[in-house]
Amino acid sequence: MDTNLISMVLQSLLALAAVLGLFALMIWGMKRFQLHTGGPVQRDFKVVQRIHIDNKNSIIEVRHRGVHYLLGLSPGGMTQLRAEDALPASSQINESTAEKKVS
Repeated sequence: MDTNLISMVLQSLLALAAVLGLFALMIWGMKRFQLHTGGPVQRDFKVVQRIHIDNKNSIIEVRHRGVHYLLGLSPGGMTQLRAEDALPASSQINESTAEKKVS
């Protein structure tokens, strides 16, 4: 009777190992498939900075597709404070050097 019990335990352990191995293989395959579908992802959304006013209120500067947004966050919701086109970095440098030359 002991050999029958030992063989049943070993059979159960082997079945559990097979199920866990199959589960791990499915997770690996899903991760690999997910990385290759959809192609290259462009991340054109960036939180530039966040300023905490107090514990519940803050202001966030966000850049999305070349436009800067200034958003106010409060317990009552989100409010767009300002939106403007972002200047390219080269034009920002040129403007700042032009201001220095004028001064």
